[in-house]
Amino acid sequence: MLLFEDHRNQTATVDLRAVVYSVAFSPDGAALATGSKDGTVLLRDDAGSVRALRERGPKPLAVSALDYLPNGGLVCGGEFGWALWQPGPDGWAEVCGELNRPITAVAALNDRTIAVGTGNRLSATAGTFELWDTSANRKLQPYFQEPNGVRAIAACPGRKFVAWVTGHRKVKLWDITAPKPHELPLPGPCPALALSADGKHLAVAVDWTARVFDAQKRTERAALRGHKGAVTCVAFAPDGRTLATGSWDQTVRVWDAATGHELASYKWDIGRVFCVTFAPDGLRLAAGGDAGRVVVWDAA
Repeated sequence: MLLFEDHRNQTATVDLRAVVYSVAFSPDGAALATGSKDGTVLLRDDAGSVRALRERGPKPLAVSALDYLPNGGLVCGGEFGWALWQPGPDGWAEVCGELNRPITAVAALNDRTIAVGTGNRLSATAGTFELWDTSANRKLQPYFQEPNGVRAIAACPGRKFVAWVTGHRKVKLWDITAPKPHELPLPGPCPALALSADGKHLAVAVDWTARVFDAQKRTERAALRGHKGAVTCVAFAPDGRTLATGSWDQTVRVWDAATGHELASYKWDIGRVFCVTFAPDGLRLAAGGDAGRVVVWDAA
């Protein structure tokens, strides 16, 4: 187990703890990106070195979401807008983005296409769901107006399938070759969702539970109950059979996604959990919380 305090600025007189809103492993699993409420985006590699892609500013603009493209690029979204960084021989470079409006969620579909959500993650604010061609830095058609905004996005890279949750208690499921998405109503507000790698299963966080659905039939398969606080994040393992959930009860729990049976529970010193993800090999988990800390541990 490795515990990092990258998003905690502690001195003799001040202890600033920035909520870690997003964590993402690189496609090869050798690096971990983290983004936080204080506006920083940090990269930590397996050798232990840390690099800041975005620095904490005088007026912090929170980072709400991160996702890696299959080619190793990193897309970041937050109150500042969204930006795509690509690694190169001289280091990382910002290659495209849009910086004039707040972004609530981002997800990569392939090496050149990303999904972007706008609105407000906590309140009913008008927004949009959009696809962007990063090679031309342009918004694609169609895009969808969401009267209550987009809260979170999940995508299946290479499968042309994406899902997003809205502020009016609905999930939209869209094969991007189809003219419009299908809708799935939810029993309560949803701050997070995840798709299995094959696109067959959808997990959503609703109140103190996580619900698993058949994404094609849009029918519920399992309700995961056991957290003692609001569930704030969900993540499928690469094999699609295991699901991790994080909660304000300060635990990360691991479940059999088909049966809803709890397999493990972890409580690290990271505070209320806001983000969780599996490494590409499925053997490690990472999570971040409101103590400004990130933890990485063996999932086996």
